[in-house]
Amino acid sequence: MIDVSLLGWLLVTLTSPLSLVLLIVALGSVAYIGVTALGAAPPQRGARAVGTGAAACALAAGMIGLRVGAGAGAAVPTAAVGIAAAAALGATAACAWTFGARGAAALGAARARRSAAALRAGDERRRLLEASQRAYVEGDDLAAETAAADAAVERLRAAVEALADARGALEARRDAARGGDGDGGEHGARGGQRPEASALAEDLARACDEAALKVSMGQRVLAAAEAAALRVACNAPLRRLLRRRPREALQALAAVGAGAIAPAAASIEAFLGEVRAARAEVAEIAERRAPGAAGGATGSGAEESAAAAALGELAAMESAYGALLDRLRLSALHASTRASVEQVESAAGALSAAARAAAVDPAALDALVTEIARAESAVAAAAPESGGSRALAEALAAGSLALDRSDATSLSELIAALRELR
Repeated sequence: MIDVSLLGWLLVTLTSPLSLVLLIVALGSVAYIGVTALGAAPPQRGARAVGTGAAACALAAGMIGLRVGAGAGAAVPTAAVGIAAAAALGATAACAWTFGARGAAALGAARARRSAAALRAGDERRRLLEASQRAYVEGDDLAAETAAADAAVERLRAAVEALADARGALEARRDAARGGDGDGGEHGARGGQRPEASALAEDLARACDEAALKVSMGQRVLAAAEAAALRVACNAPLRRLLRRRPREALQALAAVGAGAIAPAAASIEAFLGEVRAARAEVAEIAERRAPGAAGGATGSGAEESAAAAALGELAAMESAYGALLDRLRLSALHASTRASVEQVESAAGALSAAARAAAVDPAALDALVTEIARAESAVAAAAPESGGSRALAEALAAGSLALDRSDATSLSELIAALRELR
């Protein structure tokens, strides 16, 4: 029995020396497989250092605490098992580092690809949404609807013309048959009338009547279709303007207040330009389609009604937004006036405060004159001069006059007069 222990802890008990050999071979096989796998895999930075460090640590631990067997003969199997275990552990650690790093890189790359795909999908959805919104605002669907209506009218017109051609052919055959019957009638007195020719003439006449009825109904349908297509074409600019109206500017005006007056006015002015362009477009559509109207006076009346209705709606829209633009400009003028008045009031208030702060205090002037008079009196008492009392009286009189006038020039004259007393 061979005991394998590490730091006094029993790891495994081998039953024979053959088991020890097999353990060493197994550890060597693990090290060989690990080295082979590392050689086949792309090199990874730090794998060699990790494997070498793990092997060195395992070898040091084996030399310190590993014991295989007992007695004096345990040194050789202990060294063999320690070296094999250190090699296997180092190869395993290097493989774990290499393939773990590759797995982490693969996961990161997959996550990056998914994120990029999600971003691309989001950008594509956002682009499609923006394109759809732009097409909706520009009225691409309205243009397609107008084109579809015009195409339907053209197909209907072609069908009515085909019916008219068929009616013309039937009438030609009917006239030819009637001419043949006339010739037969001249000879009928001699040879008798043919019943087949009479039946053919009746069928042709009936077919001509049916064709004329269908052509008349087709022309009526064509006139109604042209009127409907004209309404669609005339209403397309109005519907496009309803989509492009400056609702954001008006909402900002209602929410923010005076600060949004100028942007709202600019938006409404631009919108009014579009309204005028739409009116010109509707007038051009009505004028372009007027000569080709089928149905005579009915078609002309339908065209005038559709165009007049669209132009009336556009005129009402222009009038409403024009009145709103005038009110916004007036409000902007009032706001500018209020701002100017506030600036004037602020400047006047600041000037008044500065003027009040710069005003001379009469009490301070009185104290100054009193102090100067006392000082000069003291000087005069210390060194009396002839006529000093008279000069002092004149100086005091001048000081009183200066105080009454509250004038800075008079104050300077007062000080000069007092200094003359010395």
